Order: sequence, then structure tokens, then C-alpha cells
Amino acid sequence: MNYFIRNVLFFHLLALVLAFSWIHGGTRPDLLLPVIPWMSFLVLELMLVFPQAKSDETLSEARARVFAALVRDPLFYFALLLVIYLCLPFSNVSGQPEYNAVLKIWRNPPPPNKLLPFCVDTKEHAVILLWFPPALIAALAAKHGLLKKNKRLLFESICWNGAVLAAFGFWQLLTGAQSIFWGEQKFSHFFATFGYPNFAGAYFTLLFALSAGLWISKAGLGMIGPVRVQGTFDEPSMWQRHYMLVATLLNFAGAIASLSRAAILLSGIVMLTLGMYTILGLWQTFNFTGRIKMSVSVIIVLGLAGIFLGILAPKSLKAEIATINPDAVVMRVSGRGYYHNEMAKEIYRDHRWFGVGGWGYPHYLLSYLTPEQKKRMQITGGANVHNDTLQFLAEHGAIGFTLIVSCALALLVSLVLQMYKMCRRLPFDGMNVKIIRPVCLYKLPPVVVAVFVGAGATVCHSLGDLPFRCPAVLIVWVLAFVCVTGYIPVVRRK
Repeated sequence: MNYFIRNVLFFHLLALVLAFSWIHGGTRPDLLLPVIPWMSFLVLELMLVFPQAKSDETLSEARARVFAALVRDPLFYFALLLVIYLCLPFSNVSGQPEYNAVLKIWRNPPPPNKLLPFCVDTKEHAVILLWFPPALIAALAAKHGLLKKNKRLLFESICWNGAVLAAFGFWQLLTGAQSIFWGEQKFSHFFATFGYPNFAGAYFTLLFALSAGLWISKAGLGMIGPVRVQGTFDEPSMWQRHYMLVATLLNFAGAIASLSRAAILLSGIVMLTLGMYTILGLWQTFNFTGRIKMSVSVIIVLGLAGIFLGILAPKSLKAEIATINPDAVVMRVSGRGYYHNEMAKEIYRDHRWFGVGGWGYPHYLLSYLTPEQKKRMQITGGANVHNDTLQFLAEHGAIGFTLIVSCALALLVSLVLQMYKMCRRLPFDGMNVKIIRPVCLYKLPPVVVAVFVGAGATVCHSLGDLPFRCPAVLIVWVLAFVCVTGYIPVVRRK
């Protein structure tokens, strides 16, 4: 019983992550509604009632510590303001835009109170509450309710959950499944539990970066400092050093198998970035013979990758890769040639402060389209702008978007401060460590670097699509910044 009480918060946090990823990637509100709200409230309650206690404190002392840390955390207040802001439109419904066939003009009914946020449809707006509050509750619970050991365990469990999802996706493909979980719903392409390629691609690209960073850390390929000093601790076995490579390869394969062009491109960039980071660090520690061996290994890996892409890759993958070119990337990110971006900007200009409510964009879209644009209107996927920034601005306005960004910045600033303290206080005097430059980068555990690389890839993806409108991606993105602090050693002042 004591073991369960000590770890009950960890188990429920992991269950929340699993629920979002396995229930159709969190994109089926009808399936999420019976599960996510009560799980989120339970995690919030457990954070305050059964947080993990340190070895030298009682459960009541742990509760007091968590509560004191919570009320000092800016993330708590930004999250609270965002939830309140998202709840206000339920009492301020404007109704559907109306078309006057006689005058041939659109009329957008004003909300009862123009000084408050509003929405078009309360049921559709309620879907937003299945995204942001659970993710923010999970972040606060992991940040203040878990100890460092369990933050590391949650981080690794999230990576392995992605690996299992990828393996499940390949199992479905091998058995000839026509739908998720061998169901009857038809998709143009699906992978694992994701019915939209870019959701699957964003999810597995992020987890590929996190898994790769964890593998590099455990293999001792990037970090310098007391943790990896030769002879200080017993050397881990080969399996202990490299077992995370299995999760890394599965998550990378999942990103490629999603057939998302953005994921294929970004996972390649993530691999290149983390590869260069690792090679640059090892190059400075190796002698001439070691550098020759490493160069040969890199050439062999690149050659095998080229053979796979040129000869062994499936035709569907080759077709997607062939369409990736600089002009297409610039056009997608800039929105040039996509009417969605212009429509979202126009909606934002007319509803600058509060937006038009959750999923209000597709309701207002027709009233902004020209007759020529209506002829080439996108039907499948046309409810989204395919640019998270513009859609959040159009639907939640400048105030709502600022609160969303403030929550992300609160997570980021907290992590950066811990990184700064560690790098500033970590000594090298008297240590058998070869200093690798840039020192400020290689003092950090590689998993921390990987979190920034993976999170940056998701942000880049969001400029041309909608990964942050997938709760499975959102909760992993948020928890990555929290749980990675478990890998940052606490260095006390002398």
C-alpha cells in the first residue's frame, strides 16, 4: 500500500498520456469525453493529496511543499487564467453566420456581450477544454508532485509508449488493416492510432528526438561532468548503455511510415542536428585513430541510408520524398497560395482581441471567401488553417493566444533557469574530464539538448500544419520540458 501511495500520481500521469495517444491520438472528442475530464481532475487531486514525498519528509510535509511551490509558480496562474478565459464563451454564444440570399451578403450575429470572449457552438468550443487544461494539469503535477527519479521514469515511459505505438502501427500495416484498430472508418492514410498523417508524423518526430537524446545520454556519448567520469562509478553493461536505441529506431520508423512530408523532412533534420552534436563532442575527445573509426562509421551509416532510400524504400515513401523541395516548403510555411492563411488573418483583424471561439474558423470561413475561392475550396481538412499560430489567433484572439504562449514560456523559462544554475556551478577542477567546446552546450545532458531540438521541430511543423491541435502531441510536448529537469543534476554552491 505504501508503494502505491508513493507512486499513485506517477501511474495516473502515465495513464493520462497513454489515454491521449491510444484513443485515436486524442482527436475523437466523443471517445475522450468519458475518460479525460475525470482523469485530469484525479491527477490534480493526487498532486495535492498524494504527492511523492522525499526520504526525509512526511506526506503532510510533502503536501505543504507542493502547495507552496504551486502558488509561487507562474505557470499555475497562466494556466488558471487560460482555463477561465476558455470557459467564458459558454455564456456568450453568438450563433451561426447567416447568408442573405436576396442581398447576397453574410451577416455575423453579434454575441450578447461584445466585451467578453464568445463562441459559435458550445459543443465544438468545449473540445478545446479537452486539450489545454489536461496538458497543463499534467505539467503542474509532474513538475511539483514527482521527484526527480520519477520524472526520469515518466520521460522514458513516454518514449517507450511511442515505440510501442509505432510497432502497433506496423502490425496493422502487416495485417492489411483498413482502419485504426481494424475498424470500419475509412482514412486516406493512417498509421498506428492516428488518422491524419501529420498528427502521426509530428508525434513520432518529437518522440524520436526525445528517445535519441536519452540514448545518447545513457550511452555516454555527449555529456561531460561527474556523472560520466571514467572509474567513478561501475561501468554499465552494453544493454544498459544502448537499450534506448530500440525505442529511438522505432519512433524514427514511425515518423517515416506516417508518410507526412513534414515529418520526413523534420526527422531528417533532427537526426542531422543530434548527429552533428554527438560527432562534434566525440571528435574533441578522440585521438587520431578514434577519429578515423568514427569517420568510417558515419560514411557507412550514410551509405546504408542512401541504399534504403534509393532501392529498398516503398514507392509511397519515395513519392512523398520526391515532392519535398525548398519551394514547396517555403510556400507551405509562408502560406503563399493557400487561402486558409489569408482567411484566418482577415478573421483575426475583425476579431482581434477575443477571436471567434474554439472551432469558430470553419463557421466564419464561408463569409470571408470570394466566389473564386469557393470554387477551389478544400473539403477534406478544410476546417483547419494548417497553421497553428494563425488558427489560434483567429479563434482565441490576441488575449487567448498570449495566454497560450505565456504557459509555454513559463515552462521554458523554468527549465532554462535550472540549466543556467547547473552550467554556472558545475566545476571541472580536479576532474578527469576533457573540456569540450562550446562548454556551455556540452555541460548539459544530451537529453536536454534533444528536448529543445524536438520541441523546435514541432514548432516548425506547426507553421505549416496543426500538430498542437492534437492532444497526444500537446501533452508530450509540455511534459518533455517538465520531466527533462529530472536529468539535470543539482549542483550545490561551495
